Amino acid sequence: MKILFTCLLLFSYSLIYAQQKIGLVSGRVIQSKDKKAIDYASIVIKSQKDSSVVVSGSTGADGTFSFKNLQPGSYRLYAAFLGLKNVNKDFIISVDKPIIILGNIVLEGNSIDLQTVEIKAEIPPITVKRDTLEFNASSFKTVENAVVEDLLKKLPGVEVDKSGAVKAQGETITKIRVDGKEFFGNDPLLATKNLPADMVDKIQVIDELSDQAQFTGIDDGSRTKIINITTRKDKKNGYFGNSSIGYGSDDRYDINANLNRFNKDQQMSVVAQFNNVNKQNFGGGLGGNGGAGGRSTGLTTTNALGFNFADTYTDQTQITASYFVNKTENLVLRKSVTQNLLGDITTVFNNNQNNTSNRLNHRFNFMVDTKIDTLTSLRIQPTISYTNNESLNNSIYTRDYSTYTTNGTQSLNNTSTSPSISNNILLRRKFKRRGRTLSLNLNTSINNSDADNYNNITDNTINAGITTQKLTNQFNDQKSSSINNSTRLVYTEPLSKTLSLEFNYQNGYNHNLSDRFTYNFNPSTLQYDLLDLTYSNSYENTILTNTAGFSFNSNAKKYNWNVGLAVQNTDRNNNNLTQNFVLKQNVFNYTPSAMYRYNFSNSKRLVINYRGSTNQPTINQLQPIPNNTNTQSIPVGNPDLKPEFNNSLRVAYNTFTVGKNRSLFVNMNLTQTSNKIANSSSLIQSGVNQGKLAILPVNVNGTYAGSISSSLSLPIMDENRLNFHINVNGSYDRDVNFTNAIRNITNSWSVTNGYRLVSNLDKLDLTAGVNGSVNQSTYSVQSNSNTRYYTFSPNISISYLFPGDIRWSIDADYNQNTGRGEGFDTRFTLVNTYISKLFFKNRGTLKAAINDVLNENQGITRTANNNTIQDVSYNVLKRYFMFSFTYALNRMGGKNIDDVRENGNGGRNRGGGGNRRNLK
Repeated sequence: MKILFTCLLLFSYSLIYAQQKIGLVSGRVIQSKDKKAIDYASIVIKSQKDSSVVVSGSTGADGTFSFKNLQPGSYRLYAAFLGLKNVNKDFIISVDKPIIILGNIVLEGNSIDLQTVEIKAEIPPITVKRDTLEFNASSFKTVENAVVEDLLKKLPGVEVDKSGAVKAQGETITKIRVDGKEFFGNDPLLATKNLPADMVDKIQVIDELSDQAQFTGIDDGSRTKIINITTRKDKKNGYFGNSSIGYGSDDRYDINANLNRFNKDQQMSVVAQFNNVNKQNFGGGLGGNGGAGGRSTGLTTTNALGFNFADTYTDQTQITASYFVNKTENLVLRKSVTQNLLGDITTVFNNNQNNTSNRLNHRFNFMVDTKIDTLTSLRIQPTISYTNNESLNNSIYTRDYSTYTTNGTQSLNNTSTSPSISNNILLRRKFKRRGRTLSLNLNTSINNSDADNYNNITDNTINAGITTQKLTNQFNDQKSSSINNSTRLVYTEPLSKTLSLEFNYQNGYNHNLSDRFTYNFNPSTLQYDLLDLTYSNSYENTILTNTAGFSFNSNAKKYNWNVGLAVQNTDRNNNNLTQNFVLKQNVFNYTPSAMYRYNFSNSKRLVINYRGSTNQPTINQLQPIPNNTNTQSIPVGNPDLKPEFNNSLRVAYNTFTVGKNRSLFVNMNLTQTSNKIANSSSLIQSGVNQGKLAILPVNVNGTYAGSISSSLSLPIMDENRLNFHINVNGSYDRDVNFTNAIRNITNSWSVTNGYRLVSNLDKLDLTAGVNGSVNQSTYSVQSNSNTRYYTFSPNISISYLFPGDIRWSIDADYNQNTGRGEGFDTRFTLVNTYISKLFFKNRGTLKAAINDVLNENQGITRTANNNTIQDVSYNVLKRYFMFSFTYALNRMGGKNIDDVRENGNGGRNRGGGGNRRNLK
């Protein structure tokens, strides 16, 4: 592996330095009349080979100019100034003569033909605005047929993990828009994994204000990190997209289609996906199966189809609608070893599982935002979804204790349906006095679930040489329903030009019903008709909250702040319908908030944000009924639970050096929780569930959590050609729980460090880096079980475009996991490679690829928290070969764009050209 990575790195650096530019040209522009220097004269240098613009700029105050980093070749320089005749001069850069001094360039006359040379200003790779970091997509080159996700991986301060989840400046992106409009609701993956990269003009990372703050213009401190994709002007009127089909060894197939029709403000998109290679270009799927590639949990077959529509009309009414359906089939072979630390007792649970699942999901999103009059607006946003899930889990397990052992098998067959509907209505009214507003926000959601499962368990307990068998054969009928509604009324009143006062009132109503009835198998009737009262219960939970508060808000040029306080009353009824017992609780909470934001400049700011909030227990945590479908534990609800109260502090600092593309982002989060809902675990010593853990949720105090994330980006080569990114992240958690009635304090911390080189070169695409992490957990009840484990993963990805439009690409990831349990320390290398050829005027790509060349891919995880240490291994997609063909549709304004290399920043998609400078 060392030899492989050394060779790949040497190869990549040789290609980089082979593209180094060595030449320099300088001169001075003067007037013919008085020989005075001309400042801000326009200078353009073109290659005589193909007339492409190489560099452009303007003269300084003394009339001089200088351009460096020119490759050897023949050039023509154009000098122009309004009112004077333009002049051109030819020159040659060579290895023997790399420096050319043109001397004085004299502009004469009183007229100029500006049709000959029209110069547009150079667009910097990164632009900083007040709340927006804007990346010029043409400055970050990607290979042909790349999608938005590939572009995001190039951007400083942006991280994309293996599942496709995006983080920007340390914060998770939960929403991606296209030209300011929602794209398939709030599923970021549908945008990042389907939209072609060559459609993008700008990537905007935005600290978006809340709806209320956007309406009033008053920063209330509530912000969300989102991404907005702005499309190229030549993509706003026509059709574009990519379609691909692939087939390979072991009957592997991969079919994708993405078609978009944009017509000014109107957007229509269709996405389709059919594969059995663990690709899932959307969110909300089976756990661990998001994203593309062979590193997901198990083996997944995916079928998905979706349609998205968005338009803005002449009266500024905006409508968006989308429908998406997906069906996934998943097979997971899972082996786990779990250590449970129970005071002076340690139990070890070994489990081998075979799980197959089929999931069908429909979801529909709609939004209309319109103005009733010049001062009043209305937005209605409903969402409907329906999920059907079928799964079969077969387990062979062993529970080891100090004095006895239990061997068992389980077959758990589950079928469930989960329909849900939600709606958001936002009514806003402005008054004639600037800053005086009134808004009403209504949120309603209805969620139901109906699940049937058949649970068949055989336990054999060996104690002192005697084997005791216990059989469980049950049918579980579980139904739940919930209705949640919240109403928020906000009034703002300006007190001065910079200061305003906000009054707010919120009412919340939550009603939850859970029916869980368990029936034992009756051998006499061969039916499940024997009601088991131990595991059967009907439970109702109703929560009514009333919150009233106020806040002062100040908005100045350099800073803004917000200080507020609210009083919340929570009235909760827990009604055990089976036992005819009602438990009532009434709680008052004060929820303060504060925010301070200081802008040192447009490119440097500090944000400090504090917020107090409550969190109500779920009905599953409240319902006092044991659940015996788990072969290791018996969870049971606790109706005496109190709501959690969180004190959260966030500090964020970011700075960007304009013109040099250096950036630093630092985020720190601290949380203290009172009445944290934790687990109390105890070993069941007798009865039908002997050897299992009884899990009861309880309230605890003394829990804290903190995290810090930072990202530093440094340019190594000029013109954004090679950048170096450093990421350092750390976290600390202090958790409290009870184990066999003993209070256990778990201190967990982790540190992750990563280094990454990213290129933006004409033919070479390079990403090389290394990531490492260390995780440690200590337990007050059993210090001898303290654990520390490590990961180390260097990686490199190289792609080069050879003559004849042939591309070769290879990426290699070395994964080393140490400090885990026996059999779970691993070292393996995942290598993927392909070779491709462009056809049909660069719109078609034929590719031959090998996934996991060395056939070493493995799935390994370790988690250590509270009183549990768990090591897991699972099956993954291993080596396969695939041939595929991709066709790029690009029809704009009724014409085919035959060669994207000749169309502005479309050249980015072949790793060439770019749009750093434009010339007509």
